[in-house]
Amino acid sequence: MGRKRSKRELIDVAERKKEDKSLDKLIAVRRQRLDRMEFERLEARQQWRQQRARLRQEKQGWSDAVAQAQAYWQQARAGFFKMTTSSGQFRQSKAVYERLQQAAALLLQQAWQTVAACRVAGRAFFDANQQLSEARRQLEKLSILRDEIRSQRPSEDD
Repeated sequence: MGRKRSKRELIDVAERKKEDKSLDKLIAVRRQRLDRMEFERLEARQQWRQQRARLRQEKQGWSDAVAQAQAYWQQARAGFFKMTTSSGQFRQSKAVYERLQQAAALLLQQAWQTVAACRVAGRAFFDANQQLSEARRQLEKLSILRDEIRSQRPSEDD
């Protein structure tokens, strides 16, 4: 009959441990947060640009109003000195000029209020930009950490 087969000893092979996915999940959450922060930064930049455009328009309106008032006053004075207008008409022209100056001052005041709003919008943009760069740095650190942990893990071939 032949030889008896020897019983083989079972070798204990360590089961491969499940990979820890918590760091990957954290990175995914941080990426979503990063996307949201980028969207917020773009919105803040758009708001800031709109405020600056509004400020430019208001400054131009003020500048035009001042120029119009000055041109009106120069024309009135020239007419008075050429003696083509009476002193009563000149006083009326002076009253109109003062109203034009007041209107220009109102426009200037509105422009200064817009400057304050523009500064607030600019600060919001730069704060959002700072937070975004900090979040990008943190995400990069986490990715490096994850890659470092994976490289130190024993490979399947061993």
